[in-house]
Amino acid sequence: MQIRNQDTPYGLRMPKGMREQVKAMAAENGRSMNAEIVFHLRKALGVASGYSGSQPDVPGTRDE
Repeated sequence: MQIRNQDTPYGLRMPKGMREQVKAMAAENGRSMNAEIVFHLRKALGVASGYSGSQPDVPGTRDE
């Protein structure tokens, strides 16, 4: 079994209906749900750290 170098998984509870919204947004943007959530978290957190709109180290993301 190969061990992948990745971050620790984190269980996330979302308000009712939000999962379907994230799923739809991810499909529209050609990303997985995880990549969509990470994209938006980085965008929100990046305001203080020079967010540029590009996340080449997150699989499934693309420039917006």
